[in-house]
Amino acid sequence: MKVSAVFGYLKQRGHVLFSISGVCCLILTLSVISLSNNLNDHRYNEISQHLSEMKNRAISKQDEIAETKRKKREADEDVNIRQKGGAVYIRWGRTTCPGSGANTELVYSGIAGGSYYTHLGAATNLQCLPNDPVWGRYTDTAGSAFMYGMEFEESLDGLIDTSNIQKPLLNHNVPCVVCRSKKRISSLMVPGKFDCFPGWNFEYHGYLMAGSHGHKAGTSYICIDQAPQADPAGYRDENGALLYRVTAQCGSLPCPNYVQNRELPCSVCTK
Repeated sequence: MKVSAVFGYLKQRGHVLFSISGVCCLILTLSVISLSNNLNDHRYNEISQHLSEMKNRAISKQDEIAETKRKKREADEDVNIRQKGGAVYIRWGRTTCPGSGANTELVYSGIAGGSYYTHLGAATNLQCLPNDPVWGRYTDTAGSAFMYGMEFEESLDGLIDTSNIQKPLLNHNVPCVVCRSKKRISSLMVPGKFDCFPGWNFEYHGYLMAGSHGHKAGTSYICIDQAPQADPAGYRDENGALLYRVTAQCGSLPCPNYVQNRELPCSVCTK
């Protein structure tokens, strides 16, 4: 075919050819774009997953750091609390606190008191009264509720250490002392045990004492030190709140492990 004829043909059919080539180019372009988008989507998904993993690791690390800080803060608070202490208890029958001054401090010493043993409307919570009361307003006229001193009503021979007393314990007034632990925050009187449970610190031990079952007034159980002291000026039978040793009574109290008429020990523990 002559060249002139070819140009003539292209001149007549050129728009068709260009249209076909345009479509082909468009298809090729779209294919390239689609492939690129697929690659980009795949890469985007990879990046998104990687960022999500990094975010999760960062959150996990933040949580770990926060938990570490929380534990350290609690440990520091625990140390501060233990350094400050705060456990308060009464040592019945003594005028001094157990242990050295580095661990325990004396809040005050005093004399034990309670309701009269024959009064029907008696209060049942025995008190450790300070030796040096400080008065508010007063009228000096009798009311209807009374506070009496407390006496040992038994000698407790063969049961207690009597090295701190010069005369039999019977009829002696009962001293007491309020103590505060400098390092421990909880205190517990354990009836029926001469020692403390694991993890608890021993303060003192002795024997449970309370009012007689035959008296009208109710009392409470208190732990009298095994080596009691006595008020030297209180060796008189003046009565008031009276203390007797507490013995086990089998029945609803299981025997064994308890024993009929055996004196019940006690211990005071801190933690």
